Amino acid sequence: MNWIQESEQYFLPVYRRLPLEVQYGQGVFLYDRQGKAYLDFFSGLGVNALGYQHPRVQKAIEQQLKRNLHLSNFFVQDVQIELARKLLQLAGYDRLFFTNSGTEAIEGILKIVKKWGKARQKDHIICFENAFHGRTLGALSITAQEKYQKSFTPLLPGVIQLPYNDPGALLRTVNGRTAAIFLEFIQGEGGIVPAEPEFIQAIQTVREQHDVLVVGDEIQAGIGRTGKFMAYQHFDMQPDLVASAKALGGGLPLGAFLVRASLADVLQRGEHGTTFGGSPLSCAAGLAVLQEIEEKNLLQHVQKTGAYLLNQLRNLQSEFPDRIKTVRGLGLMAAMEMHQDTFPLVLKGLEKGIVLNSTAGNVLRFLPPLIVEASHIDQGVDIIRDILKQL
Repeated sequence: MNWIQESEQYFLPVYRRLPLEVQYGQGVFLYDRQGKAYLDFFSGLGVNALGYQHPRVQKAIEQQLKRNLHLSNFFVQDVQIELARKLLQLAGYDRLFFTNSGTEAIEGILKIVKKWGKARQKDHIICFENAFHGRTLGALSITAQEKYQKSFTPLLPGVIQLPYNDPGALLRTVNGRTAAIFLEFIQGEGGIVPAEPEFIQAIQTVREQHDVLVVGDEIQAGIGRTGKFMAYQHFDMQPDLVASAKALGGGLPLGAFLVRASLADVLQRGEHGTTFGGSPLSCAAGLAVLQEIEEKNLLQHVQKTGAYLLNQLRNLQSEFPDRIKTVRGLGLMAAMEMHQDTFPLVLKGLEKGIVLNSTAGNVLRFLPPLIVEASHIDQGVDIIRDILKQL
């Protein structure tokens, strides 16, 4: 009996497991129990930004292990302060709250939005079709995908779903009752779809006209994934609040929501909290990630290798126009939209030694570690080319 078969005896059947028994990871590769190497273009849903067993992250974790694993938020440690200072500096915000995950960051922001809006008679929230903000009931309420929501209605009231990249629909809908607009500046689960400049301009217009909060979901696209520290930095607009997670913890559970100074006092003592959020161990790993990104100029590296990845994928599109509909992305957050279901291609990829991700039904999503090199991209594209030739 393999691990996957055995797991079915113990876990709820909510995951579509990949048929790969991972023994360990090293750099940009995963290795199975037989020692076979797999080029990882999935990176744990974008969590493993520095790949596997990165020496700086490993050292930070080992040093914190010798101090403590948990104190609770009745205490504060230097490593938490250092990470907060660095994260706020790189993202351009004034205050933050550490969480365990992205969906918890969204929940905290929802509480700020609802309390802020209640004081101003604003009770509507705008979200966009094909967004993904999390699976808890609040986050699910603004995850405008029927396949995730349909079994759990009714959800939060006052949520209005609009088409993504549709300025007209936004301008017609936002009014004095609108408290906030939640968006991903590049949709991840929705198929790696970047926001268009006209759409962002429309958001800025209604924000100014109706005193609306703008919330940026940077859970997947942040921490350098797109070649900027946060994806919103590609656009001429800074959100009022930002949710971060995934890559932030260097592989350990860590999220955060960041706010402007004007929102720093919305939540008062006792109105929010967490037992494990901002764990000293996770913060130590997170600080190592941010230091590595800054000191090793990883943003420039992501811009360069991301452009190379998109160019190589477009070359594949030229070779296989009957298979590949379009290529899109920002930095090392890329996608090939296919003329078919892409999960069978993921399985073929595993046979040939590459880990890919299927999303939105017909999209192959590429989220390699930020340390990926052009040679790894060439290796991955060659494998995909072989798969497409065999179809």
